[in-house]
Amino acid sequence: MNRLRIMVLSLLTLVTVLLVVACNTQQQTPSPQPPPSPATQIANMTATYVGEQTCQSCHQKANYDKTPHFQSFKPLSAYKLDKTYGTITVYDGAGDESKSTSVDLSKALGVEMDTYVVAEIPKTAGFAKQFYRVGKLAKNPDGTYKIDSAGLVTGTQNWAAEDYSCAKCHSPGMGGGGTPDYTITCEACHGPGSAHVAATTNEQKKATMVSPTSETCLKCHISDPTKDTKTGAIITANHYGTRDYTFSKHNTTGMINGCLTCHGVHGTNATGRLLKKDNTNDICATCHAGKNYDVKTIMWDNKSDPRGHITADHSFTAIPESATKVNPTTKNVEIVDPTVLDMVKKALPALAK
Repeated sequence: MNRLRIMVLSLLTLVTVLLVVACNTQQQTPSPQPPPSPATQIANMTATYVGEQTCQSCHQKANYDKTPHFQSFKPLSAYKLDKTYGTITVYDGAGDESKSTSVDLSKALGVEMDTYVVAEIPKTAGFAKQFYRVGKLAKNPDGTYKIDSAGLVTGTQNWAAEDYSCAKCHSPGMGGGGTPDYTITCEACHGPGSAHVAATTNEQKKATMVSPTSETCLKCHISDPTKDTKTGAIITANHYGTRDYTFSKHNTTGMINGCLTCHGVHGTNATGRLLKKDNTNDICATCHAGKNYDVKTIMWDNKSDPRGHITADHSFTAIPESATKVNPTTKNVEIVDPTVLDMVKKALPALAK
């Protein structure tokens, strides 16, 4: 009898253990999730580009059209030409220069940086690219402009249409951005706007408005030094305007809102610059009260840029002018100070290779 009782108790214990294990291994029923809010649904839409004119139906442009961004690409009609320019023959300068096509200069898309006349090449021409610099503006003594060739076919006087490699930043729509605008407009920084246009409430509008950050700026205004392909020297990123910001305490401490602490982008100050105040020192004093900086010293200018631009150094003395040397052969500003070079190479190991 005792043995039978022990066997029954053991069997009951085993069944109980098995039931507990089974219950613990059952998948929990997921708790019901609330449906996404209308704002989230709008924000998750695959947005497309709508163009500046659509944005302006609600947002006034103020004086944005006076900014260097907007002015970086203008219609040809903005320039007084010395004569009427019509159809020309251009060769594919981005290809092997063997193919040619006709381009009507009077119907060009516009002028980049007051210099290059840009046009779209017909697909039937079979060129390597879609958009080209088909001409170059030159100012005459009387103030009018003539259109010269952007380049010449090797060994000839035939006009070569040069690759519009500047498009990604100067004309995002032509650089694959998708916007119908030719110059730098709202969607270049805020992204495609169709979801924002579709929003009907303030909550939805906020959820669909992309706020630019320093990373937005630095996609075009590259800060890092590079290696000169000819000499192997480490050179400053002269062309892009934020030269060496990577190494500044403003960047490395993370204590400021990056570019947008000092720069405004929707309009210019009294001197036509994208700064929040007319006097640069007044911007510094916002954080550095009582200081009176010599801006030309802490943000020294490059007097010999390969493309003719004058751009201020943004390392704020992390890379002082004394640490650099202008190479008269290549016009590159080389970083030559050993201590500074070591700092650069540690931060950017690829340059040390």
